[in-house]
Amino acid sequence: MRRIERKGLAILPLLAGAHIGIAQCTGDLNGDNGVDLQDLLTLLVHYGNECTDAPDAFPTLHISEIHYNPHSSQGNDSDWEFLELYNPSSQGVALAGWKLSEAITFSFDPEDSIPAFGFFTVARNLDTLMTVLPSGAASGQWNSGEGLNNTGETIELRSPDNQVVQSIPYEDDDGWVAQPDGQGPSLEWMDTGLDNAAADAWTFSLVLGGTPGAPNSMWGLSDPE
Repeated sequence: MRRIERKGLAILPLLAGAHIGIAQCTGDLNGDNGVDLQDLLTLLVHYGNECTDAPDAFPTLHISEIHYNPHSSQGNDSDWEFLELYNPSSQGVALAGWKLSEAITFSFDPEDSIPAFGFFTVARNLDTLMTVLPSGAASGQWNSGEGLNNTGETIELRSPDNQVVQSIPYEDDDGWVAQPDGQGPSLEWMDTGLDNAAADAWTFSLVLGGTPGAPNSMWGLSDPE
């Protein structure tokens, strides 16, 4: 293998037959199945450029369910409030460094993870919610001194680089369904094809207390355009 190097940086490994990206071999910068003069000219144009590390890319996760005001028949808000995250990927996601902010504060433990096409439930009182969570469901507990506002507020999900990747400004009016406000259902996101932050992408659960750690009762029943 030969490398063209400058300032100690490997610019391009020249090894015929290796596959990278869409090119058929290393050095085939324009994808025409050959390393020719055009590839060399392209390299010379960029020769001497400083290379920096690409920004971290984090998996996509969604806030998929919010139970902010349980009905009195279920019990106290402090026992039954929860948030739920959904992982739309076919790969599990390690949650070290991820956090929830604004409405509540919660930092995931280093060993926390969310399974492929699975859920992670964050409860106000995990001991209580464990009685209805599916066996083995991924879960955690936020600061029990905090609660979700019954009239609405913004919930943020932050990636490990502290960037806001989800921001859900839920309410009990202004286009948001009213049933989750003390009438029994949770607030459910309807479909992965819908804007997660839009009021009309959310509806009320068909199940008293919602479906923590399991697919939403209204999952996929929308008609995303």
